[in-house]
Amino acid sequence: MQSSAVMKASDYSDYEFDLGFSNSKKSTTTQEIITESNIPYIPAISQTIDEEHALRRFHLGDPNTASEAITENYVPALLHAYRDASKVRYDYPLFLYPTEDTTTTSEQLAKSAAPELWEIVELFAPGSENARVLKDNLPRLERYLRENLPEGPTPAIPMLSQAGQVLQQELDLDPEGNERFIADFNKLLDAIQPEVQLLGYGRFVAIHLLNHAICNRLILRQADFKTKVEQYTDDLKKLLEVEWGKSDEAIEPRMMRNSVGTAGERFDPLALSEIMTHSKGSVAMSSERYTRVSNVLHILEAFLQENEQILVRIIHLGRVTGDWLENNLTIEVFVDSEPANKAREIFEQQATKLAKIFKAVRIAQLELDNVYDADLHDPWFANFTWEAFSKEEMLVLPTVIALESADRVANAGMPALSRLLSSGQPIHVLVGVRAHDNPHTDSNEKTFLNYRLELGYFGISHRQAAISQSSSARHGHLLDQFLSALDATRTSLHIINTGMQRIQGINAWLVAGAALESRAHPFFHVNPEAGDAAADRVNFAGNPQPESDWSKHNFQYKDANEVVIETELAFTFADYALLVPRLSNYFRAIQVGYENEILISIETYLATSSWKDYQKIPFIWAVNDQGELHKLVVSRPLIVACRDRLNYWHTLQELAGINNKYVELAVQKTQTEIQAKAQKELENLTIEQAKQLEQARRDTAGETMQKLTEILLGMDFTAVSQTRTVPPVETITKDVVTEVVTDKSAVEEIVFDDPWIDSDLCTSCNDCLNINGMMFVYNDSKQAMLGDLDSGTYSQLVEAAEICPAHCIHPGKPNDPTGAEELIKRAEPFNKL
Repeated sequence: MQSSAVMKASDYSDYEFDLGFSNSKKSTTTQEIITESNIPYIPAISQTIDEEHALRRFHLGDPNTASEAITENYVPALLHAYRDASKVRYDYPLFLYPTEDTTTTSEQLAKSAAPELWEIVELFAPGSENARVLKDNLPRLERYLRENLPEGPTPAIPMLSQAGQVLQQELDLDPEGNERFIADFNKLLDAIQPEVQLLGYGRFVAIHLLNHAICNRLILRQADFKTKVEQYTDDLKKLLEVEWGKSDEAIEPRMMRNSVGTAGERFDPLALSEIMTHSKGSVAMSSERYTRVSNVLHILEAFLQENEQILVRIIHLGRVTGDWLENNLTIEVFVDSEPANKAREIFEQQATKLAKIFKAVRIAQLELDNVYDADLHDPWFANFTWEAFSKEEMLVLPTVIALESADRVANAGMPALSRLLSSGQPIHVLVGVRAHDNPHTDSNEKTFLNYRLELGYFGISHRQAAISQSSSARHGHLLDQFLSALDATRTSLHIINTGMQRIQGINAWLVAGAALESRAHPFFHVNPEAGDAAADRVNFAGNPQPESDWSKHNFQYKDANEVVIETELAFTFADYALLVPRLSNYFRAIQVGYENEILISIETYLATSSWKDYQKIPFIWAVNDQGELHKLVVSRPLIVACRDRLNYWHTLQELAGINNKYVELAVQKTQTEIQAKAQKELENLTIEQAKQLEQARRDTAGETMQKLTEILLGMDFTAVSQTRTVPPVETITKDVVTEVVTDKSAVEEIVFDDPWIDSDLCTSCNDCLNINGMMFVYNDSKQAMLGDLDSGTYSQLVEAAEICPAHCIHPGKPNDPTGAEELIKRAEPFNKL
């Protein structure tokens, strides 16, 4: 008998969905999560009126026409299944793992809680029956974490323990079941490292992920650097001790007495000093070098004593708050009206401070190797600034992050950002964007008044800066961009979309994913360190269906007769715009049942170049909160915005080498040239072959005539019958020769019984060798000749003659004609000259 816990888990799993829309790591599709009860349907058709004129006026820009204004109740048809966010399972929360390796990948740093919890439980309870209650209720555990995690990383074990207690109370198991559940849950907690944290989806998730990546890179790098400084410090002390041993002070009586500790009172150090040999060893260090080494040692010792904990310095506009930021000992926060300029200032300050340390480390190495040349090195170190830092030194600097808004950067903040991107300073700029907005548009202007300013493309124009565009909704992709930037020594710009607040039950994570699907916020990464060619530096990974204009997904709905219809829908920028409440005035609903040839799907409309299609009215499919499927007319300004986004998508595709017009033209040109060359060679070969064939025919006919004439002229006509009168020999000979010479048709009808190949005419096509490689062989000129006739059949001889393009194979007649009448008839045309 099932326990109550299993039954509850089963009930819960009936409506707990694995989200597959726009997530390449999961195979679940929209169609798979739609159940019979929530399939959208077309409502019953009521009486309709002709509204073509009103729809056309609305499409062309008159907002006061058309039948029904759109409310927030409508969502794109493909997103209807995800209205209830509490029933949707997605990547967050994340397990954030510490690392002991600076080459750790994004997959090792952050893992989605849903599969990770299952894998952890499977490790100590493999099989479907072991820890069954816990396994069946893992979705509930995830939901509790998703709904109760605070902003920022949280220790995993206490949070899971709290979730387990709540789950235990909800299950209300019998004593035996409760004991098993507690034991299994404790094993789950024991399997998690104390340092592991949980991260939910929120406003600042990108900052949290970047900080997590920084900690896991920078802590290890700084530890290695500190170990190096400690080693140099010890070595320099030993060097100075050796030098001190050469000094007069080392042999002073007082020093001698002190060197023996408490026993120094038992002898006279002055008397001992007089009888000792005072050797100073090798050549003493110059005073300049001694001072230089001492100063370096002092700098390095001060650095080790300081033990600074700051790993990250964040500059923002004053909009980022939270305990995770204010009470973090590894983060130093600055508020400034110009984050880009302030970031440069802070970087210069910390670079100047650390330049002294790096300079001291380099001098220490030169002194320990005894290769320091004052004439050479003094001028170099006198002007030692951050531009002279090695990559190793750059990578141990505390990370400087500037947090900007897209609206400010696109206007007043653009000059400062441009200077920063051109500076080469390893500062990371994070710009949050709203995928539907044009950041360059004034707040009083209409959203789609101008073409959109793409900040990512603006960043690409700064060729030596690393530019990425990503989303918090795809933590793996975002972490990859951060790690790439942290492993380099360049300025980096990250354009990040985090989605918006929940809309009609659809959560911000899914809204951000919809921006990716609709080409409103495509992913890309431009890394100048990878090379100068776009093929090397541009990464287009993470975009769904990257070779298509729009991503497409299966969709089911019921028609007016309740018949389930399966179709495929494209998810366009207009579909995404429907998610934004303030853009609802760009849509109008079409009457249910109204049909007109002027209505055209937006995907077809955007793909057309026909003027006739431009005269039509585009629409998208949407579903209201009652589950009713409707067509929505799209206004012209939004259509222009769709074309603008599609144009930018095509631009990025070309940068990534997808549907690149230059490549297509080059391929087409090459194919044309190859075809033309092949055609010319074929024509020349055909002409040459015809000449050779004609010459061969003439030569063969001449030789045949000569042989035939010789045979006829050499015949003995004297042996005749005694009862018959024989005409004179010369008359017969004359008639025969005359007939042979004058009757050309008689010559052409001459046939041969033996097979042979006119090898000079062979084109080396391999057709005959493919039939029988022993019967037909190549001579030294790679032209066909007869080989072992016993290895094949007469049928193969005939077949080869029929397919020979040069008609140079003459099969003759079979040795045994019995039953070969058809083959002999097929061979006749090839045995004539």
